[in-house]
Amino acid sequence: MGNCCSVEGAIDHWIYVKTGDRKGSGTDANVRAILYDNAGHESPVINLDCYFQNDYERGKTEVFQAPPLKDFGAVAKVEVWRDNTDVRADWFCEVVVVNDRRTDRWFYFPLQRWMVPQRRYVVCAYDTALPQLDENRRLREKDLEERRMLYQYAQRAPDLPVQIKSIPADELFSEEFKWDIVERMNALLANTSLAARPWGGLADLSSCYTYPFDEPTGIDNWSNDVCFGAQRLTGCNPTMIRRCSELPENLGITAEMLQPFLEGWTLRQIIQADRLFLVDLKILEDLPTVNDNRLCCPLGLFFVNGDKQLLPIAIQLYQQITPDNPVFLPNDPPFTWLLAKMWFNNADATVHQCLSHIGFTNMLMEGVCIAMHRNLSSSHPVFRLLAPHFLFLIGINASGMERLISPRGWLDNCTTVGREGLLELIRRGTAEWRIDVNGSLPRDLKSRGLLDQNILPYYGYRDDGLLIYNAIEGYIKEILEHYYDTANKITEDYELQNWGRDLALSRDEGGVGINGMPPGGRFRHRADLVLICTSIIFTCSAQHMAVNASQYNEYAFPPNYPIYLAGQPPTDRLPRSEEDLVVALANKACTMETMAFTRLLSAATGPSLGQWNFQFQYDPPAVKAEKRFREELQKISEMVKERNVHRPHFYKYTNLDPKNIPSSICI
Repeated sequence: MGNCCSVEGAIDHWIYVKTGDRKGSGTDANVRAILYDNAGHESPVINLDCYFQNDYERGKTEVFQAPPLKDFGAVAKVEVWRDNTDVRADWFCEVVVVNDRRTDRWFYFPLQRWMVPQRRYVVCAYDTALPQLDENRRLREKDLEERRMLYQYAQRAPDLPVQIKSIPADELFSEEFKWDIVERMNALLANTSLAARPWGGLADLSSCYTYPFDEPTGIDNWSNDVCFGAQRLTGCNPTMIRRCSELPENLGITAEMLQPFLEGWTLRQIIQADRLFLVDLKILEDLPTVNDNRLCCPLGLFFVNGDKQLLPIAIQLYQQITPDNPVFLPNDPPFTWLLAKMWFNNADATVHQCLSHIGFTNMLMEGVCIAMHRNLSSSHPVFRLLAPHFLFLIGINASGMERLISPRGWLDNCTTVGREGLLELIRRGTAEWRIDVNGSLPRDLKSRGLLDQNILPYYGYRDDGLLIYNAIEGYIKEILEHYYDTANKITEDYELQNWGRDLALSRDEGGVGINGMPPGGRFRHRADLVLICTSIIFTCSAQHMAVNASQYNEYAFPPNYPIYLAGQPPTDRLPRSEEDLVVALANKACTMETMAFTRLLSAATGPSLGQWNFQFQYDPPAVKAEKRFREELQKISEMVKERNVHRPHFYKYTNLDPKNIPSSICI
């Protein structure tokens, strides 16, 4: 903290000015300010400069004295500006704080803006107001006009989610948060042999797990049916399973064929008891792949046994019933059944990486983030609510994800579908994704027949996720009820309505194209806004953690969860050997790249949910809501830890412990 003050003496007002920790934030320009009290009195112009030293270095706080202000009341607003003596980039002022030593009151003025030379910025205390009630409306609209020039929509290919056209300075990483996934991958692989050689056998795979790569948990029980079933509940793709009320017509199996695996119960009894479940990956049908690699679009049938374990009881690798598309069963020859499970998991891993992870979190939320910046002033309470959860998302997608999905990148080299398959799968998936269903955990669970927690025991994603979702919803309700205490405040909030319209408008018409918004994107009821904001924050925090955290443990042992398989899927149930499994696996070079990639993705960074790198909320009611939110998350963390004491080994689930959930999509 810089100190530009003389001896304290009788000075009553002390001014603290913090420069943002962003690239190019600092300035040596001359900065001036005027204070205004709640009775309209104003101070003389205050020089916020330290002679003979550099002020306003990035990430630093400077302290200044105001001149004596006789009969000055509570500080209600500040006016701040800078001159053009520093020809470098604009100065990013994070916050101005005034301390009245007479009453020991602190007044916060979060500018959180790039300060353009010679423009005067007038900010009220806490700088949180609806646009129709803001006395600085013209300045607010001017800021938004400039932001719309910086935050422009672009599509990398037809029918894909919108992304940023070019990265604004605000989205550049801070000094504390620098992220380049390709650079980090190269560092991990620096001392590793990347020879593209085949494996000598399953035991040969263990040679990979030397520093810096730990042995993944998936190596221990990958062939176990209990482990395979648990992957649907506590793995990195826990949103595919649904309750099955009847056998699909395109699944070539009968009740008699299933009878040996139902522990003496009939199929009808199992269905009536809500113990039959289905994973249907039809979305993969006819998806393009790299080098004409084979990709299945399987159906998997699962059964909860008497020990409350979810077990696979049938796998069909393609959607149509044909002679060369058999249904594989647990009593098939061991390596035949294992090979069927590997091809099933190859399909599941493809959906996970392309849709559940990249498509439904990183890419979709980038468009929502851009729309927020284009339509909601940084003074808007909804902006202040959502902004911490979008921190660095645009930069991460640009510097990391785009490099990984670029031509001849990791996807093309080491996965079944490659870049073109990923883009097509994202097109298909995002065309169906709804923010009011898939983005809302309770509604998503209900659509899959799994909202009742008595159905499908040990479903950690659901059971812990609902605690998180409800806590986020309560936090959002408390804040929005304060600012939108009457219905007309919502309907008259033109910034909010413009944001909703942009989200709902199709991409062809220049919008984000988010399905499931209120009709026309128009918010008429507070409940609609609560739902949308809850879905956004849950997706950017808990949902991203759920599909991201356990990737290394799942992917790093290829037979457990292969993102690539070579050769042809089995077309009959004849006996197979270990060699048949091994020759299907990716070579060592691709395996090591996948290990490096998933290890980096599994390493959650940044503050946990409820904590922030940058403070956005200063208004006392919102600050109190944040405090209660953090207290609720602490209780949930203790509940999750207690649950895991009693969960069986395969079903322990720590991904959605609030202590482990980053507050934003930080990787």
